[in-house]
Amino acid sequence: MSRSLLDQAAAFSFLLLVAALPWSIAPISIAVVLCGALTLAAWWSPGGQRWQRTPADLPALGWIAALLIASVFALEPARAFPRVTKGLLLALVPVAAYHARDPKIMRRSIAALLISAVPATVYALVRFVHDGGVFPARVKGLVGHALTYGGQATLLATVAMALVARGPRRWKVGAAAFLLLLAPALIGSYTRSAWIATLVAGAVILARLRARFLPILAGAAVAALFLLPPHYRERALSAFDPHSVWNVERLYMWDAGARMFRDHPVTGVGIQDLSELYRKYRVPQATEDHGHLHNVVVQVGATMGVVGLAALTWLLVGLFRTAGNHWRAPLPRGDLGSAMRLAAVAALVAFLVAGMFEWNLGDEELLDFLCVLVGLGFTAASSSSGLQAGSARSRAGVPSVDAPPRGARTDPSISVAPR
Repeated sequence: MSRSLLDQAAAFSFLLLVAALPWSIAPISIAVVLCGALTLAAWWSPGGQRWQRTPADLPALGWIAALLIASVFALEPARAFPRVTKGLLLALVPVAAYHARDPKIMRRSIAALLISAVPATVYALVRFVHDGGVFPARVKGLVGHALTYGGQATLLATVAMALVARGPRRWKVGAAAFLLLLAPALIGSYTRSAWIATLVAGAVILARLRARFLPILAGAAVAALFLLPPHYRERALSAFDPHSVWNVERLYMWDAGARMFRDHPVTGVGIQDLSELYRKYRVPQATEDHGHLHNVVVQVGATMGVVGLAALTWLLVGLFRTAGNHWRAPLPRGDLGSAMRLAAVAALVAFLVAGMFEWNLGDEELLDFLCVLVGLGFTAASSSSGLQAGSARSRAGVPSVDAPPRGARTDPSISVAPR
């Protein structure tokens, strides 16, 4: 395959990956493998661009090393080692950052995400109505699980809110229309962690742009709570009820995880399905079996011990440094780069808030999505004005910034479009 064809194939595979993100694990996994293989080929072929370095690279390697260590000392190493490969998904951060250096690919990827999300959302709503349209029926989409779908909807809503806040006019209109479609699906997921995380994402965006309006957002959230139909309001208020059956079960899970950590404090019990161990560690009052512990910190502490918690802390710092690249720099209005910078940080914060109640770090559909957004935000922060400038140049028939030859000394913070 020629150099130019390889570049085009890698870029197209990235667009396929982004378009697959609102759907299910099968197309996402296929797209991840395809995009990863073609991007690596583009990097390593003669004349190819170098790896797009990000502040998350070393922490990601540290996380993979911690996964390996926890697997070596796991109670059942044979069951733990296959899960180490999930750490490789963090490579999507530099992969996304690499492709987004071309302003045209950045714009197309955002468009592909939103366009693909429309039929995915419609399907999710139709299926919800078919299942009864009221709790215990929940919006699940093609992922088949309300918690995962709620996480997907949170990330999609974050991107749309960021576009409404800072995107060009046409993008604002499209994103606002999509939010109107997505809101019933997000609410219908009955996923309390997703509701809270989406609200937090909106607060992060607002805090960066107009912090003085945060009390208005809080007031609007309270008003919306009392305007919701009774079954939605009851579900939302249950998040603050210590006697709620769902909350009590989570407390039982966290207690079991804490005792696993006390018994195996250094490297944990191993990164595996915890169903059998949970039966051993759960209190007699617990009525459900669980394969994970519905909290990222508790899960990592139980399965990877202090080694995992240290690696997790380093990883989160690296992801925030990547998503928040040039965070204090101006955010021009009508700029896709500004919107994606907001979306990357807000999505990461929302992901962590949801992770206080769910094991979303182990959910490939959500981790892939988050890594792509962080990578896009990193590159957008390096050239937030380059998107509009590149668009104007492309309309005028003038090419974008030329890529330097291999070995040329460049500032890694400056966006350079591939050939």
